Amino acid sequence: MRNYRMTGPAEVSGATLEAMAGERMISHRSREFRDRLADLTARLAKVFGTAGPVLVLTCSGTGGLEAAAASVLRRGDRVLSVQQGYFGARFGEIAAFHGAEVDVLESEWGDVPPTEEIRAKAGEGYQAVLLTHNETSTGVLAPLEQWATAVRSVSDCLILVDVVSSLGATEIAFDRLGLDVAVGVTQKALACPPGLVLAAVSERALARAAAPGAGSYYLDLARAAAHARESTTTYTPNLSVVFALEAAVAEIEKEGLENVWSRHSETARLCREALRARGLVVVPPEPLCSPTVTAVRLPEPAAERVRDTLSARHDVWVSSGRGAWKRDVLRIGHMGPVAPDDVVACAETIAHVTTLSRSSPGRGRREIRVLRTADELGPEWDELAKDLDAPVFHTRAFLRAYEHHPVQKIALPRYLEVRDAGGGLLAAAPAYLQGDPLGLLGLRDNEQAFLSPMWHCPGARVLARDDESLRALGEAFGTQAAETGCARWGFINLEDGTDTVRALGEHGFQREELVPRWVLPRALAPDGPSYLASLRGSARRELGRQLRRAEDQGARCEIRRADHPELPRLMEFVAATATRAGSPRYYDPVKLAAFLRELGEPVRVLEVCDAGGDTLAVGVSFLEAARLQYWAAGYLRDRPDVAFSPYYRMWWQMLELMWSSGVEIAECGRLNEPFKRKMGLAPRPLVALTGPAA
Repeated sequence: MRNYRMTGPAEVSGATLEAMAGERMISHRSREFRDRLADLTARLAKVFGTAGPVLVLTCSGTGGLEAAAASVLRRGDRVLSVQQGYFGARFGEIAAFHGAEVDVLESEWGDVPPTEEIRAKAGEGYQAVLLTHNETSTGVLAPLEQWATAVRSVSDCLILVDVVSSLGATEIAFDRLGLDVAVGVTQKALACPPGLVLAAVSERALARAAAPGAGSYYLDLARAAAHARESTTTYTPNLSVVFALEAAVAEIEKEGLENVWSRHSETARLCREALRARGLVVVPPEPLCSPTVTAVRLPEPAAERVRDTLSARHDVWVSSGRGAWKRDVLRIGHMGPVAPDDVVACAETIAHVTTLSRSSPGRGRREIRVLRTADELGPEWDELAKDLDAPVFHTRAFLRAYEHHPVQKIALPRYLEVRDAGGGLLAAAPAYLQGDPLGLLGLRDNEQAFLSPMWHCPGARVLARDDESLRALGEAFGTQAAETGCARWGFINLEDGTDTVRALGEHGFQREELVPRWVLPRALAPDGPSYLASLRGSARRELGRQLRRAEDQGARCEIRRADHPELPRLMEFVAATATRAGSPRYYDPVKLAAFLRELGEPVRVLEVCDAGGDTLAVGVSFLEAARLQYWAAGYLRDRPDVAFSPYYRMWWQMLELMWSSGVEIAECGRLNEPFKRKMGLAPRPLVALTGPAA
């Protein structure tokens, strides 16, 4: 049975095909057509999130992007093109073709340009900014709301957005975000045959399009809008696709638009989990993953051969990569009403075909390497961590800084590597002889275990590309533990319920529950008003009261970097609070300051001061591309002249840092559970997976 997982055109339901084939032809100038088109575009406006017009053009998605550029841009206009892949670059090329002076702000494929960089560039006097919401070539969903808000905070320029592969799969919010043109198509998440472009257009964009100098006769949005006001199209439309679109939109309405968005998100998540469970690498970091396209990197550069084998021998249809990803990436489409079993079966078949392609003699050998200092680690550690969306704790910079300045006592560092016959890094883990400063494993005083990683890394990962490599890593770990003579060894601080935890259990490791950490996804708190509205009434009132008192007393919060000259003094607050909480040896303030200095760039230290400049609270965080690690905190208590809680003020500053930096989630540590529950954070259970010494 065919498993059609192309990135477009999407699979079309029987009802939609029947509507397309079963209707008689009518004139696009007839009353019947006008009534039907007016009804259809009003329904489509809800999908875009606009009260304005939705224009229907007969062309491809690229034609729609050209209509936007040719209609609203003029020769010599300065345009900022934000690019994170092949199709974002195409949008910029179209603008340049029509005479715009295009500046490019781009990221590496699989990532997105930082919101703050967009904000800074957008303020430089551009007439328009071009954005790609969902980059089909890389499987990346851009943070459109953050980007549009950033642009609008510094500029009144036109915002033109490619929503070709996101329309119908996730919220566009055209009016709320102040967009000017959004170009979508029928053949992606709307699950309709190709042939029509759907464009939401603001009134000021239409005014610009109506001004002299438009660059196209056929793809003229002003002319299309004039005809739309008469409930018709400029030229003869693809009537059969219009009929099909009526049926496709009816199916969306029956399910409920928000339910459709949720279904796309859940199906995409299942696809990623199925791929990772079979040892395959999903390229983008998790917070950027698309609801309609998943990009998976293959173990060897044979994407086109694997794609052809999938279709010819297994009737599984996927797309190969674009541009620089053509040889080693496959793209899986899950847009429209896709059955979850189909994406899981697709992942299984890809894993099967790639395993067969690597089964030649010698390819299955694994080499174990044991390094004794983090200074020996190569750049492939960072590449492995990035591929597996691991937090900062697994980077070379973090491991080196911690080994040089151990915040908590560690000994006998060992850096375990599993490599393939060609030297490629398949799995890796840092391991140390260390104690149990939080009392979570039940070790006696002065008793030590051989553990990976260190305790200061909540929500750690085990870096392994596949189950075979994970098994080899576990065996190497056991061998090293035996050499230390430790009765206890294993992995700590792992998030429960993951494929890795399940696999380690199957390999004989024993699961032990630890204290959970706490997280706040940005999606649940996209801005201050939304966050406050999400809190219980008593918590909302208490937070508001504390912030007002802090403001009344002239308190302020500063964000320090790792080179701040008073860093050692600030870290004394963190150590004192840990001691007060019952963990006196959890932080050495001198080593903590030295560690943060060496770690450098991701470090952000929040300092709450009173009106006189005296420190009241300190928070240590690590700002990553997609997450903010709120790592450690300390604060004064019982100062009678302070009428507010410094901890509340520091928490609000952390939230503001999350909102301003554009990350997708704030991840916090283990302590102070009552406060974190009150502030709306969700627990993420952590476990240890331990095995007996060999």
